[in-house]
Amino acid sequence: MSSSFRLVGVLHLPPLPGAVNYAGTPVREIAARAVEDALALQRAGFTHVMVQDASDMPQAVRVDAPTVAALSVVGAAVTNSVYLPVGVVVGHNDGPSAVAIAHAVGARFVRVKVLTGVSVGPTGWIEGCAHDVAAVRRRIGADVEVWADVHEATSLALASTPGWAAREARDFGRADVLVVTRDSGVPDALTDIAELRELVPDVPFVVGGRVSLATIDATVAGADGAILGSAIKRSSAPDARVDPEVAARFGAALPTGTP
Repeated sequence: MSSSFRLVGVLHLPPLPGAVNYAGTPVREIAARAVEDALALQRAGFTHVMVQDASDMPQAVRVDAPTVAALSVVGAAVTNSVYLPVGVVVGHNDGPSAVAIAHAVGARFVRVKVLTGVSVGPTGWIEGCAHDVAAVRRRIGADVEVWADVHEATSLALASTPGWAAREARDFGRADVLVVTRDSGVPDALTDIAELRELVPDVPFVVGGRVSLATIDATVAGADGAILGSAIKRSSAPDARVDPEVAARFGAALPTGTP
């Protein structure tokens, strides 16, 4: 485990302009609630915040201009309101847009679910976007970290092992952080991380989901971070708000002295 454990709280936004299910909520209102939830996470002891268009359904692999504009407004509001590093995840796999938004609003990292390789999901084929991500970073001078999933949980990777996926994401995709999620639970994700550290040393590994209050201590001991979404929310709705009391219980699990 890293001495600086990354406890990342995800802000699952309501449907945004550009989404098929957008219900007309003004972007300024979406931004205001995102700021409130980000501040709640900061007070709870989280170390990072991530904004995501998680409620846009059915979700596009790559988004278009209205979604980019809305996420930029929301992201800017959040980065201007908290001192925590802010991350961005866009669409099912829109790494290039995430990099552009993050650079524009002063966010520090992006999550890319299929950086390398090929997966199949509800939208069909999802191809790695490592070249497009690298091209955008280079073109606009974006100094943002890329957090890449190793076989992300909402699609099925084709013809690759976790070891291959981790190496390619790091060596070919130039990922800065690797994200591991297992539908079977956190213990299996931690087992994978222990094995992957032998294959891909000197890169942080974070658990990308399924972490609960029952498994947070093991996650802190066995990984370099955890990304928490539904576990810190008031309900199971896709755009549920952060529950400050639950978030504080997760924050209390961090080692003393964690930034």
